[in-house]
Amino acid sequence: MKITAVVVLYNPGNDLAQNIGTYIHHVDELVLWDNTPQGSREKLALSGVADSHKISYLGSGSNEGIGSALNAAISVASANGSTHLLTMDQDSSFSKDDFESYLKAILDFGADNEVIFSTNYFIKSQQSTLYPVEDSVDRVSSCMTSGSIYPLTVFEKLGRFREDLFVWGIDCEFSWRASRRGIPTVCFKNFLLQHDLGYQKKKHKLLGKEVFPNEYSPDRSYYNVRNGMVLHALYPENINIKAHLRYHFYKRIVFILLYENQKFAKWKALWDGYKDGLAGMLGKRRTI
Repeated sequence: MKITAVVVLYNPGNDLAQNIGTYIHHVDELVLWDNTPQGSREKLALSGVADSHKISYLGSGSNEGIGSALNAAISVASANGSTHLLTMDQDSSFSKDDFESYLKAILDFGADNEVIFSTNYFIKSQQSTLYPVEDSVDRVSSCMTSGSIYPLTVFEKLGRFREDLFVWGIDCEFSWRASRRGIPTVCFKNFLLQHDLGYQKKKHKLLGKEVFPNEYSPDRSYYNVRNGMVLHALYPENINIKAHLRYHFYKRIVFILLYENQKFAKWKALWDGYKDGLAGMLGKRRTI
């Protein structure tokens, strides 16, 4: 395998170099696509990164969305003769030697197969794994962007990531599209990616139950609602719209009231997302 990795940046934290260090040794090149408005390489905490010669820094100085960044990395990978694309989040990292073992397992499985490869996830805020940790490779409905490896041949067959979703659901949609064309997504459940969901900060007690609000920003709140509704219309077999709205719309209204800041901006974002979802609107959020 010749692997191009991509990390989409948006106001990255000081742990970026440490996170990159858990996998850069085992990839051939790393694309840092910076979606931070007015971002620059000089602002990144990258001192001490080993194999820094592998890193390419790209971006337009504005937020182009995740799909656009991933598609730019596909072009880089193709131009440089890579066979696979690794997609990573800026705050994700691999445990111990898990990334090297993950690559060996893919080679044993068959790296040239038309398959989307993914890891198990250790959700840091919840201190638990997404799937039980076991020595198995199982087909799953979809994978998260972070930690997934795509043979470039699947993009030739399916097309690229949907840029019009902008943020939420881009990874799920690609897996669902692939499944309809006979390309499975598989999870290696014994390899863990350290990952987090959203911006969970503090647990609370509500009506005797423990709750853990996912304190998304206003824009992210908008895309979560809108894109879920749009994707339900496209893939009704894969997304339960009642469960999606219960989590991303109705519960958020309550949690924002009780626990979160930017209350008006977030409520407006939820409502705008709901209206635009009903209308089937896509692309970058239009704000007044």
